[in-house]
Amino acid sequence: MQVHRSSLSLILALVTLAGAPAALAQQDVLTQPAPLASRMVAFEEIDSGQVAHPGTEPGAAVVFSAVVAADDSTWIRLEFDEVRLSGSRESGNASFLRITSLTDGHAQILDRVGIVQWKLTSAYFNGDAVLVELVAYPGTGNNRVRMSRAVASEPEALPRSICGTTDDRVLSYDNRSARVLPVGCTGWTISDCNSCMLTAGHCQGGLSVIQFNVPLSSSSGSIRNPPPEDQYAVDSSSVQGNGGAGVGNDWAYYGVFPNSNTGLTPYQAYGVAHNLVLPPPATGNARVTGYGTTSSPVSPTWNQVQKTHAGAYTTFSGTSIGYRMDTTGGNSGSPVIHETTGNAIGIHTHGGCTSTGGNNWGTGANHAALQAALASPKGVCECPGPDFVFSGEFPAYVAPSGGTTIEMQITTVNGISPVSGSGKLHIDIGSGFFDVPMTDDGAGAFVATFPPIPCTMPVAYTFSVIGTDGKTYSSPREGMSGTPYAAISAYGIASVVELDFETDDGWTVENVALIRGAWERGVPAGGGLNRDPGADFDGSGQCWVTGNAAGDADVDGGPTRLISPAYDLSGLDDPKVTFARWHSTNNLPNDQFVTEISNDNGATWVPVSSVGNNGNSWKIVSFDVTDYVALTSTVRVRFSVADNPDNSTTESAIDAFSISDLACSTCDADANGDGEVDVLDFLDFLDAFGACDGLPSPCSGSSGVDADFNADTIVDVLDLLDFLDAFGRGC
Repeated sequence: MQVHRSSLSLILALVTLAGAPAALAQQDVLTQPAPLASRMVAFEEIDSGQVAHPGTEPGAAVVFSAVVAADDSTWIRLEFDEVRLSGSRESGNASFLRITSLTDGHAQILDRVGIVQWKLTSAYFNGDAVLVELVAYPGTGNNRVRMSRAVASEPEALPRSICGTTDDRVLSYDNRSARVLPVGCTGWTISDCNSCMLTAGHCQGGLSVIQFNVPLSSSSGSIRNPPPEDQYAVDSSSVQGNGGAGVGNDWAYYGVFPNSNTGLTPYQAYGVAHNLVLPPPATGNARVTGYGTTSSPVSPTWNQVQKTHAGAYTTFSGTSIGYRMDTTGGNSGSPVIHETTGNAIGIHTHGGCTSTGGNNWGTGANHAALQAALASPKGVCECPGPDFVFSGEFPAYVAPSGGTTIEMQITTVNGISPVSGSGKLHIDIGSGFFDVPMTDDGAGAFVATFPPIPCTMPVAYTFSVIGTDGKTYSSPREGMSGTPYAAISAYGIASVVELDFETDDGWTVENVALIRGAWERGVPAGGGLNRDPGADFDGSGQCWVTGNAAGDADVDGGPTRLISPAYDLSGLDDPKVTFARWHSTNNLPNDQFVTEISNDNGATWVPVSSVGNNGNSWKIVSFDVTDYVALTSTVRVRFSVADNPDNSTTESAIDAFSISDLACSTCDADANGDGEVDVLDFLDFLDAFGACDGLPSPCSGSSGVDADFNADTIVDVLDLLDFLDAFGRGC
């Protein structure tokens, strides 16, 4: 069902009472007409689309419905943009519109003849909301209704949803109900697994702070707040709702974090919660307890503080419940309580009571989407199930050949245990998750074993088991939809270059229009003054630093460039450059520290980064070489600093430079990746070669070993010969 509710911003026009002309004669005064004071209300277009009765059995059925409302109106009339109705009166199968007042239940029927006679309009209906239903018979074809406007009375400032002539609510002190700010609604605690809360869907966008034990308002009606110990922050990740979609279709379910002062949840603090049940037949009385507004003659001190009232429980139809007890704005989201049983049966959402009749309305607890949300809570509302306890740290690297294991104990929580054999390791290496069954060692002990994964691939992974309640429980908690654990397929990190700059490692300095402050290698002499480092980064003593002298020795002019020797990275897999950087300047965003890389021995340079200020501290910086250049035998790194024009104090330094690579083999002939070269490697490779001889790579036998030993994209005798040679060398 759709709902479209107007506000003052949607008023397009206002037809006002016309002034009367002067009298024609003393005895012949014309009786003047009194045009109806009204407003045109526009709303987002309602469009049923092409709809037909889907069945074959005789009888009509509702194929589309929507609620149209104009706040604070005493009457409403619809204007349609398009109505197409199938069937005919003569055949007894004419589709029709049924328009029903939600105030007094009066209805109008319009078939294809009637809608023409009424010139695409409806009758006038009491109240500010009507239910529009399109009813069709089977086999009669498509129907359609479109509308985007209505005519309604001018807004009235009369108390809405007060049943009778007086506001009969009394102050109450029920710690199951709370005030919702800043939206100004009511929320209430329910007895689900984590004692979370419900409110109206149209309050959902303003869920931020929940207040219990609310004090009386000021003499002018301004709200007063309870102590912080009675205020709770909403967990936005827990919120589920439909944003409000009309009478019988307006709900939100959410939870709050423990109080920041007490560490307690509302249920832990107050010990009470509503028992939510499906609505019983409409007999007896119901009660609404919430934080409604007040108007004279009710005391302003009662404004938006907790009040309660009971009245007749009159209607239960579909997912709508109707009742006649006093409510006002601010009561939205309140619990509707069945007086006979004390159980909560729905959420108060709409006013409709008047001094002469009508109902206030709510969404019944039988609403299917609400029940689905309650069955699948999120965030702090999520029901705790089996707990994952891991042995040791998660690996930063998993063996490319497979075999890396993670052990865990999955313990029973809330009586929910893991189902034997249900454990799964979920792995994503860039093309979506795939499942690997975990070994179940009994009594909740599971072992996850990683399969072979191509080296250097990033590995995302999660774990899951099925609980004895039939639900799936994951680690991390959000499972594959959340942030997974992460590793890299490699045997670890292999160091290629590692420098502390205590010796001359072949680095060179190039100065361009430099006045002073060139790169120098030595023990920093500045003592931390004038923006220069007081010591090197790694504690070895020396580093590269600009203008290495006490006092005013910063960079002026420039740039001054520090250039590495050429490094052979051509045989590596995924090298990473890491270094400690110091860069401090008082000329932002100018005087940048520029990092560049070259793979043609410095003939051309590719920018890596440019930073304006590190602050007076060392920073660890790293980047992947292959993000910028292809791997060659002549890779250089260059660091440049300038103060040009010379108008600032700029100091820089470099230390702890390294190049590392992912290790993709413990040794060449270690085919099974167990860290040793033995007969098992020989047998595994022969198995793979026998299965793959003459085939393109990658190819492996039952052992899982890639038979393309020399990585020339084809498995042939050369791979066998190269493996035998490596096997003879060992590790």
